[in-house]
Amino acid sequence: MTDVSNDKLAIVNDKPVTVDDKPSTANEKKNKNRTLEERIIIEKNKLLRFIRERNDYIRNLPETEKKAFIASIQNLKESKDKIEKLLLKKEVKEAKKGIDGLLFSFEDLPLFGKEYWFMKFTSDDDSRRQFFLTFGRSAGDIEVNGRYVENSRVINDRTDGYCVAWAYDGMKINLTDDPGAIEVENDRVTCSSKDMKADFYGTFPKYMLDISKNGEKICCLEIKEPADANYNSELSEFFRGLFGYRFANLYFDFRGMLFEKEFSGKCYAQKVIVIGPFIPWKWSRIIFKNGSVLTYYIPNIEIIGVEYNIHNSMEYYDAENRKLHRFRKAKVYEYPSEKGSKRWILTAEEGKVFMVTRSYCKEAFSFTKNFNFRYIENLVDVVDFQVELEDRIITLEETGSGLGMVEDTSGFVI
Repeated sequence: MTDVSNDKLAIVNDKPVTVDDKPSTANEKKNKNRTLEERIIIEKNKLLRFIRERNDYIRNLPETEKKAFIASIQNLKESKDKIEKLLLKKEVKEAKKGIDGLLFSFEDLPLFGKEYWFMKFTSDDDSRRQFFLTFGRSAGDIEVNGRYVENSRVINDRTDGYCVAWAYDGMKINLTDDPGAIEVENDRVTCSSKDMKADFYGTFPKYMLDISKNGEKICCLEIKEPADANYNSELSEFFRGLFGYRFANLYFDFRGMLFEKEFSGKCYAQKVIVIGPFIPWKWSRIIFKNGSVLTYYIPNIEIIGVEYNIHNSMEYYDAENRKLHRFRKAKVYEYPSEKGSKRWILTAEEGKVFMVTRSYCKEAFSFTKNFNFRYIENLVDVVDFQVELEDRIITLEETGSGLGMVEDTSGFVI
């Protein structure tokens, strides 16, 4: 493991602490725990109240509207069977068609529905350059970053939505943070905001992303299937009751130009449809210099009640051997640093995985609809890393430097 003594971090009783931290008194610990418990109870009661209000709302709908709402959910569930058959039969060509079908289409969103495209590009050099594009819509009025967006209705394959694009290229660069129009036509989805236009188009396994600002092209990227075809895409969905999600993920390579400079590395492109509230989660995706990838996803189980099947997952893709390793019981601890940036310590399976990341740039989002949901994208470097596999131990000496993003969320919104 790389020496992290300069960062004053250590693991004590399976919990990370700063080495120079003073021990808390019994009263301090008790007050801290009581505050946390009170906050969890408040947040949990908010969500349970929302579920009751949702049920009352549906129950009091006119019979015609009630039938239409339930039918729209049922249509989503029935299409699930088609995706499951593709995955179970491993009909690769048809599954890939399913990914394009999800990427380049609008879903008929029912009440509480949300639809988002998310693209993340991480450089494969030592520049720490990263680029992000997110756009989407909601099936109801919502406030995003203080801007009011009315209910998005699809008319002639076009709808209103919201678009955010930003980058880090030696400094933070904000490209757009505005309401915009989203249009789908054949194998292309286009998002246009006040002064920016983004075109994503193609067919599996090759896509293009072109972005212009004030009529000047600032980004042109070719996105293509990586050498290891076994780790390039994912198509999945889950429904429980009237809530659920569907998503398509692409784990691709990219090459092209950004701000008139060559830009290449690893791309993560996602299209996700969520029926229900946004709830807190912990998510990170780290790209190492040798092409290895570490990802974890941990929804916050303390505040969402018993209706949801929340899980804990962590994966490490070993690029050298082209093998995916899965780990259980991932835990993430968050700490401030002396310069005001944050650090995260990740552990899994009693120390088989250990990673320390440190933020160097961030972008914050807020969603408001009855409740508040805060979402922060933190760009991070890997300070320390070690993973124990069946036959060897891998550290930063083998993987090279690590770069990526940690998502920090709180609250919820319907």
